[in-house]
Amino acid sequence: MLDWRRGTGVVVAVMGLVGCFSGNATSPSHPAAAVSLVGPTWRATSIGGQPVLSGTTITAEFSSEDRVAGTSGCNRYMGSAKAEAGRISLGPFGATLMACSPENVMTQEARYLALLGAATSYSVSGDELRLGPSASEVTLVFTSR
Repeated sequence: MLDWRRGTGVVVAVMGLVGCFSGNATSPSHPAAAVSLVGPTWRATSIGGQPVLSGTTITAEFSSEDRVAGTSGCNRYMGSAKAEAGRISLGPFGATLMACSPENVMTQEARYLALLGAATSYSVSGDELRLGPSASEVTLVFTSR
C-alpha cells in the first residue's frame, strides 16, 4: 500500500508535468506561435490604412504570459493579449498619461489603441504582423524589422 505522502508527491509531480504542456498559443510550449507572435518587437507601419506619422514610433511586444506592451506614439501602454490559431483578444489597456504635440500624435495614438483593442484576428507572414476585426479586414500592420 502506498504511503499517503508518496501518493501526494506523485500527484504533485503529475500536475506539474500537465502544467508544462497546457497553455495557450503564446506560451513557449507552442513553438510555432512563440516564434511568430512572441519575441520580436513589432513596429507599426500602418494604422487604419494610413502610414504611421513621421517622427513617431508605435510598437507591440507580446509575452508568453498573455501580455502585450509597447509605445503608442507618445505614451507607453500594456494589457492582456491572448492568441490562438489566428484569433486574438487584446485589452483592456493601461497607459501612461503624457500629453504630446502636435495634436495629430494624440489622435493617432487614440486611433491605434482603439483598433488594437478591437482586433480579433491576426496573421504573421515572414516579418509582418497583421491585425484586424476579421481575417478579411486588416486595420493594423506591423513589421519586426
